[in-house]
Amino acid sequence: MADKPVPVDEKDLQDQLKANPKSKGWNNPNSRKNLRQHRKKEDEFIIPEVVADDGDDGTLQAQEIVRGRKLSPEMVKKLIPERGVFTAEEKRRFTGIVVQYLSDFKNEEPTASDADDIFEIAKSDILEMRILKATKNDTAAMIHSNQAFEKIYKRKQSAKENLAARRTDRKDDRNAREITIVDLVVNYDNEQKQLEKQRVERLLEENKKTDEKLKKVIREDNF
Repeated sequence: MADKPVPVDEKDLQDQLKANPKSKGWNNPNSRKNLRQHRKKEDEFIIPEVVADDGDDGTLQAQEIVRGRKLSPEMVKKLIPERGVFTAEEKRRFTGIVVQYLSDFKNEEPTASDADDIFEIAKSDILEMRILKATKNDTAAMIHSNQAFEKIYKRKQSAKENLAARRTDRKDDRNAREITIVDLVVNYDNEQKQLEKQRVERLLEENKKTDEKLKKVIREDNF
């Protein structure tokens, strides 16, 4: 919602006109908008509502996030924005996003870098929602906030890409280890088969030599 214009103090303008009669600006309605009290603060639209202190210094929120995981609550607590930064709604949304991303780590634990990127994604999402809510009825503010929104979006996408890249690398490493184990088993099996083949060939060769010796003895003894 756009800010309501501040009422003009006509008496104050008249007094200033008397004090400085050469200035025609005080009687010019178009000049009044340039006065300090009439200028809209550029960043006013991204200020969130006042947050009621729920007494949690981040400990309870951290415990909720790490539940069922090996992540350190103290590490998570350091990544959570300071107390009083989020509204109650934003706090719930932030925790929900973090828990959702952590749930993707089913058979492994996220690293500190993973956690850092996940928290960056959640924080960026909250900032995006703040801007969208604050500018939904103010086209001028929406245009003014476009650059800030773009920076936040890029930061969030970068964190997502980093997170995905690390997970892909870990998956490739696991596949490589699995292939190596399979190869070892196959190679061992092939080696055993080769040794068995050589053993059989030696036995056959020995049998052949034995048969030849036996035949020779028989011939010599005229059997």
